[in-house]
Amino acid sequence: MSTVGKAMERLSGRMSTLDDLYRRGIVTGDLLRKQFKSLLSSKDAHSIFIENVEPDKKAIKILSRIEDPSGWRDLFTKSRDQRQIIFYKTIEGIMGSDANQQERILRMLQLACLPFYSGFLPLNTENKKISSVVKPSRVSVLD
Repeated sequence: MSTVGKAMERLSGRMSTLDDLYRRGIVTGDLLRKQFKSLLSSKDAHSIFIENVEPDKKAIKILSRIEDPSGWRDLFTKSRDQRQIIFYKTIEGIMGSDANQQERILRMLQLACLPFYSGFLPLNTENKKISSVVKPSRVSVLD
């Protein structure tokens, strides 16, 4: 089995446990959001994201925009806090769906790659600018 397959198995196990706790009402609200963030920020989720979602990232964005153009525009007008609330409610909705664990994980990771949600999980592999070393000024304040 490939490393991504093993990562999916481990993540599915964690998702199953979280699903059980969620369905029994033990994990809700802020604790549920923290668990989602922990689950979807894990090394396993990152490897699954790179293998299964990253190559289709542009197509996922386009499809989402085509399926709900007014919702797309509406989300861009909302503040970061409002979008974060909507993000976790949508993930909670995915969690409550009848799809199997692996499909739900992929749908959550696909949701996380949309531009208005992309900052909530550390999944981006794009090279971030490394802060350059501060160079001393040529003109001194004392001049």
